[in-house]
Amino acid sequence: MFRMSLSAFTKDESFPFYIQYGVHEEPLYLHGHDNYFELVIVLSGTAVHIVDGERYSAKKGDVFVIGSDTEHGYDEPENFRICNIMFRKSVLDEVSEDLAGSVGFQALFVVEPNASMKKTFCSSLHLGSVEFSRISQLIHNMNCEYTSNLTGRIAMLKACFQTLVVTLSRLYDFEKISENKDMLKLAKVLAYIHTNYTSDVKVSKLAEIANYSQRQLIRLFHSTFDCVPSEYITQLRMQAARDMLIDGRMSVAEVAAQCGYTESNYFSRIFRKYNGLSPTEYREHFVKK
Repeated sequence: MFRMSLSAFTKDESFPFYIQYGVHEEPLYLHGHDNYFELVIVLSGTAVHIVDGERYSAKKGDVFVIGSDTEHGYDEPENFRICNIMFRKSVLDEVSEDLAGSVGFQALFVVEPNASMKKTFCSSLHLGSVEFSRISQLIHNMNCEYTSNLTGRIAMLKACFQTLVVTLSRLYDFEKISENKDMLKLAKVLAYIHTNYTSDVKVSKLAEIANYSQRQLIRLFHSTFDCVPSEYITQLRMQAARDMLIDGRMSVAEVAAQCGYTESNYFSRIFRKYNGLSPTEYREHFVKK
């Protein structure tokens, strides 16, 4: 797979973000992304979207997110015009905490890209005429800001991107997904996990949300995220712990409690397993840096 690096579009490592309007009169060769995401809004025309060897129709109003390690390109373009917004996960993380409980956010920005990397490409957001006009204006405003040299450009772009992500998450078209679709079930499970991961989340509860057996849910979860729900929850807790330790305002015991661990010694063992350092060593190492 030919891997396209984000550095080919922008050299600004402090703000790994790029906006591009593209007109495709010829097929676009198959390529993958070097550790970045691509949000695509189809502005006009049609094409065949090729994803990991499978062919899907793409038309005006379609919105989808392509993650890294997913080979895709376009064939048979007809008046095909798109807006590409390339971004590192760090840009998305700044808004993801507030949207953790949004099923639309989890579906469009988490489940769909991961599913595309593991199995079949899936996209269920198509904008109607009113929504299309709204989103088109948002991305136009973003592009004007992106190409300007105005003071506060980066802050404004982040705010615009966050508005776009929230708006698309709210518009996510669940009417096109029956209650039996795996993607919607996973999105509901993720929304619950992200808002409750510091509590004692039971697999039985997650299975109830998905309306699956525990065995079915674990198999589906692992096929999409390469881990079982309990491991995913631990990873969320470890990320939260790292952030709090770096912040430095809480003791290790307080960080443990905030992350859902009642015993700080057990928390320290888990933290070392995932990070190679104890919580105290991790904090000291980061401060020294």
